Amino acid sequence: ALLRTSWPAPAAAEVNLHVATARMLMTECPDLRGQPEEVVELWHDFARLFLQAHSVVYVDPALALRSTMAVLEHFVRQTPVSVLHVCPGSLMRYFKKSGDCAVATGDLVRCRRLMQWGTTYRLMAVSQWYLRITSNPAWNKETVPPEALNFDPEYQGSYDLALQTLHEHQAVRPRPLLQAYEAGSVQVLAVCLYNEDAELPKIAARNHRLYSEYHGYEYRQVR
Repeated sequence: ALLRTSWPAPAAAEVNLHVATARMLMTECPDLRGQPEEVVELWHDFARLFLQAHSVVYVDPALALRSTMAVLEHFVRQTPVSVLHVCPGSLMRYFKKSGDCAVATGDLVRCRRLMQWGTTYRLMAVSQWYLRITSNPAWNKETVPPEALNFDPEYQGSYDLALQTLHEHQAVRPRPLLQAYEAGSVQVLAVCLYNEDAELPKIAARNHRLYSEYHGYEYRQVR
């Protein structure tokens, strides 16, 4: 009975997306507390639109990719930077979700670019978390809450693994250097504009000759 596949899907009306979005943002973005009401509403509207667009990935990944990217692009372009920086951890998550849509369509290049873009906000989120736990005068090694010692380890781990896998798959492979010349076909020409009694050209010439002989080059000094 546990393996049957005929479980009825929950109706869309059963999900109160407004309430779910508000709770999610307050959990993943503590800095949203205390912000002006218009900032909070702007983030709520964006998150709700994004989650609605992303939910289509289960039936139409290509549509989900186009929709989530459209929502992200509009929000990033039209929103003041100061508002974007209130919840960088949320933006990190949404860029990864959009990247997951790209994977579902087989577009690994687009996924990697979205993940790399999201990394910018990820680093900002880690910085904010560190400043939050180190700037609280009531917290020290003994009093800091255990849940505050780590910044979303599950999401950080999945993000790292995703970037690592994409890099291994798409990184430019180093090519062995090919020797494009034969011994004796390269001439080292040294121009030394010194007085006749200068010692530097003599020392330099000795080093030049040793180098040229080692590599099979022809050496010539002009004075």
